[in-house]
Amino acid sequence: MPFRFQYPELLLLAFPLGFAFWHWGRARGVTGWIRGLQLFLLLLVLAGPEWDLGGRGIDAVVVVDRSRSMSAEAETRIVELISSLNKGRGSGDRVGIVTFGQNAAVESMLSRDAVLGSGYTQQVLPDGSDLNAALMTALNLVDPFRPARIIVLSDGESNGSPTSAAVRRAQELQVPIDFREFERLRTGDVAVEAVLLPEKIGPLEPFQLSAIIYSDKETDGKVTVTSSGRRVASITRHFARGSNQVLFRDVVEGAGLHAYDVKLEVAGDPIPENNQGSGVVSVESGQNVLVLNQDGEEDNLSRALRGGRVLVDVQRASSHPLTQDSLERYRAVILENVPARDFGRLKMERLGQFVEDLGGGLMLTGGERSFGTGGYFKSPLDAVLPVSMEVRQEHRKLQMALAIVLDRSGSMAVPVGGGRTKMDLADLGTAECVRMLSAGDSVSVIAVDSSPHIIQELIAVDDPEAIARKALTIQSTGGGIYVYEGLVAAGDQLVNAPQLTKHIILFSDAQDSEEPGDYQNLLDKYEKAGITTSVIGLGTDTDKDAELLKDIAKRGHGNIMFTNDPEELPRLFTEDTMAVSRSTFVRKDAETQPNGIGGQILPDSRLLGELSPGKFPNIDGYNLSYLKPNATLGVVSADEFTAPLSAFWYRGLGRVAALTVEIDGEFSGQFGNWKDYNDFLITHTRWLIGGDQPDEAYLKVEHEGQDALVTLELDPDRPGKLAIESPVLTVVPPGDERQIPLQIPFEWQGATTLQARFKLSQTGTYRPLVKLGPKNFIRGATVTLPYSPEFAPRSDAESGTQLLKSLAAKTGGQQRVNLTEVLNDPPRASSKWPLAPTLFIAGILLLLLEIAGRRLSLWTRFIDAHAAAPLQTGLFTPPLTPVPKAVQKAARKALAAQQAKRPTDIPAAIPTKPAPPPKMDPFEEAKARAKRRQS
Repeated sequence: MPFRFQYPELLLLAFPLGFAFWHWGRARGVTGWIRGLQLFLLLLVLAGPEWDLGGRGIDAVVVVDRSRSMSAEAETRIVELISSLNKGRGSGDRVGIVTFGQNAAVESMLSRDAVLGSGYTQQVLPDGSDLNAALMTALNLVDPFRPARIIVLSDGESNGSPTSAAVRRAQELQVPIDFREFERLRTGDVAVEAVLLPEKIGPLEPFQLSAIIYSDKETDGKVTVTSSGRRVASITRHFARGSNQVLFRDVVEGAGLHAYDVKLEVAGDPIPENNQGSGVVSVESGQNVLVLNQDGEEDNLSRALRGGRVLVDVQRASSHPLTQDSLERYRAVILENVPARDFGRLKMERLGQFVEDLGGGLMLTGGERSFGTGGYFKSPLDAVLPVSMEVRQEHRKLQMALAIVLDRSGSMAVPVGGGRTKMDLADLGTAECVRMLSAGDSVSVIAVDSSPHIIQELIAVDDPEAIARKALTIQSTGGGIYVYEGLVAAGDQLVNAPQLTKHIILFSDAQDSEEPGDYQNLLDKYEKAGITTSVIGLGTDTDKDAELLKDIAKRGHGNIMFTNDPEELPRLFTEDTMAVSRSTFVRKDAETQPNGIGGQILPDSRLLGELSPGKFPNIDGYNLSYLKPNATLGVVSADEFTAPLSAFWYRGLGRVAALTVEIDGEFSGQFGNWKDYNDFLITHTRWLIGGDQPDEAYLKVEHEGQDALVTLELDPDRPGKLAIESPVLTVVPPGDERQIPLQIPFEWQGATTLQARFKLSQTGTYRPLVKLGPKNFIRGATVTLPYSPEFAPRSDAESGTQLLKSLAAKTGGQQRVNLTEVLNDPPRASSKWPLAPTLFIAGILLLLLEIAGRRLSLWTRFIDAHAAAPLQTGLFTPPLTPVPKAVQKAARKALAAQQAKRPTDIPAAIPTKPAPPPKMDPFEEAKARAKRRQS
């Protein structure tokens, strides 16, 4: 109940006070009512009324540690404890949940009925424990008018900011911090504390590696060092308590980044997670270029580059990992006539980051397996390239009728991240297909589970966006996919289409493609009708239904494409549509162009290097594309399309070039035998590599616990071209997917010194660099975090138990075994608002009103004014509402008193009653009654 009395027993005085007032203190009229209200307010003031602003119950905020150091058993126990707390809530009690790791998140607001479901919904980074942030978040949920407690469920191993700020805030709000400890055994821990390597060395230069081993006790252990699978050394050592240094030596030849891993083996170690360490060393030996081709063999391109003293590695495109670590040694990558499917979305994302965020170079060369025909349209590299690959209406093949058959079985409802499902991405791929079509084409969209469902009847593509919107509404409804039924429905849509090119795209799960029926005879009939069929299989070519899908594509004379990455689906849909509907590879016309397709080197090609404008040798084919805005055209075709044969631009921190001609193959034409062939390719490659790093600044990167400290030293005599304003540090964090770079501002530490600090929030290698100008940047040394900071040795830090006990002691909390106890232990009463002063003031105002009413005759004047108003007009008009008799009597007395005071010559007052109306003639009266009856 929000309203209460401090002394409710005093309300019993209402009976004797009421009796006394009725017999001895009662007054007539308004004065009597005011006095009665005054007495009532006085009685309320004596009883001490209060308004409870917080209401009933207590608030309990549970702070849950979800960092990597918490065991699976602890997590299970925590869920049980929260469940018991929720069940133990009484009337008015509220429970909220805050979870934390490296960051804090509100899992549920304070609520009287909310419960923790099957799992947590908020994401927290597990590689860290910022208990202070979690406590501040919990305190922000607390209602200052209600009693509240915070319960911390953690091992207490906080490695975030100090908890002093949260303690002060809890003391101000009078909120105790209780805890339930989930202790982690640390006694006897032995860990790899650091791996120290030189930042840069030369090829075949011997160097020393230091492994710092921290031990909590006297013990023996074995230390093994490996590099890229190569065993460097292994040694058994005795470790004293504290830090121990173990030295190794090595020598490497290959250029680039070399990673070293240190593994520690100690019997009975309580925390094996920190028994590993890693570091990297950069071997400087020039500017390497990676060439990725179809077979990984040397060819004319690699030989031409070697002739220009460019360091080249040739690898097979389909087998190279294209991780950031593997790309670290290269300044540029050349993709030589290889299809996008050899890489997949993830590798192309990494290549894009290598260019835009890490300042690498990239060149794509032409051929029938490249650009649009190779599936790069709508790929992650599409936005990076200086040319666009959409083909305009005038360059189309014959018009096409397309039927898209989509698997919408239960497996398509699986989420793939970003709030999307596999079905959503298949819908997106369908929409992209539709948008590629144009007037004159027709399209139909069919969703299939155990039967086909026509989402869009075959229709001319006059409004592609309207059709795309329909496709985007398809949802998974469960069950399996009946392949045969889907193919039959697609054929029914296409059989009467007016277009000569008729094509089916079948999208199906390679693990769940059911009821193929007599698809062989069906596809034979489609072949005779000119209908082709391609298949996009979600899965791999080894899945149980993969052979069926392969055979469908083979008999349908179409493409077969598999992917395990649902994010690839939009690109695969557009790749197949482009292959069927568009001519993106231009071949020479034997009649009109017997010597091949000519070209012209433009003056802007000088921006690449020493290229002379003039005629470009004839070629037998190239990939049709269009120059993007802000890109530079180096060589243009001399045919009707005037398309780019060489284009380049700066993209992010890197450089990208596109050679739409085939460098080494059947369509190279006279270009392959051109006297300037080597110079042309070397010039493009050297432009991709770029120049040396600017020497006006020196960048130093140091690893300090979970932080990295970056120091930038500027040359005091630096030229004016170097930016005066503070540069920004860019850091690419580790991860398989493309990562969003961190942008961290520098702070000036002196006239020529700047520093920036960033947190190592996850394990892996961090790549810092600093942009000094539009085209100048400095790469810093990489920083590696080998294991989670949760497992870092804590030689001089406060233990988790000590930290939790300190929090409780400073805020009035305690250790809790049974969490439901907090609901019966409010630390303070909820805030009350006393109403007595307000009621007392109201009583004084009523007293003043009563005195004024009596002394100034306010009530009599009000009555007189109300009664005399109709008499002052000279005529008495009956009021709309009856006037009480008492009021009429008072008015008559007042009028008589006024008349008695008037002079004798004043005419008599108007009678208090109106004169009776004149008597009506009987005939007229009868006539009036008749009219009333008629009406």
